[in-house]
Amino acid sequence: MKKNLNAQNPPIILASSSPRRIELMQNLGLRFEILPADIDEVTEHAQVPAEVVAELAYMKAKRVQEILQEKRSKLLTQPHVILAADTIVVLEDDVLGKPEDRADAIAMLTRLSQTCHEVFTGVHVIHKDGEKTIAHHDVGVSKVFFRKLDKQEIESYVDTGEPMDKAGAYALQGIGAFLVEKIEGCPTNIIGLPIPRTVDLLRKCRIKIMGY
Repeated sequence: MKKNLNAQNPPIILASSSPRRIELMQNLGLRFEILPADIDEVTEHAQVPAEVVAELAYMKAKRVQEILQEKRSKLLTQPHVILAADTIVVLEDDVLGKPEDRADAIAMLTRLSQTCHEVFTGVHVIHKDGEKTIAHHDVGVSKVFFRKLDKQEIESYVDTGEPMDKAGAYALQGIGAFLVEKIEGCPTNIIGLPIPRTVDLLRKCRIKIMGY
């Protein structure tokens, strides 16, 4: 029988329904509940991209904490960890969100063609243990270099439907890998959850990963 090295961990709540983040967490062998944070992804004070994702990740974690309180969840009476993340794509100081429609997706990918852009992901964890509540956060950044893209292949890719719910209108872990010439930095940061940084944050919350 396969031994579950992470069986004694306190409950983890993932503040996201993103299939990419869910899969990355599952790859670590972690058990967790999914409770998306219903927030308006707008910041009031953050100025630079790293601050934007840090603030949005914090807002998501706090919102999940509020939802647990509103539901009077039994988790409130036991140690638990809330994990939230937010990712943005930045090209020449412009934040590229999810495309509004086909034309918007084509326009984004046309801009990204033969350029380098940055992907920022903020991660925020809240560790509740008895009377103590401790928060930790971190921000990852990676560079993505697109090769020169042909108009027809951009349109063909957009017509697969994959870009429509992705920041920057592409998915590194999906069909969109063919767009990318090279990357600098953590690949999972681009996908939506920088795993090395996330592991470090979770271990600060007494979460064991791979038995450690």
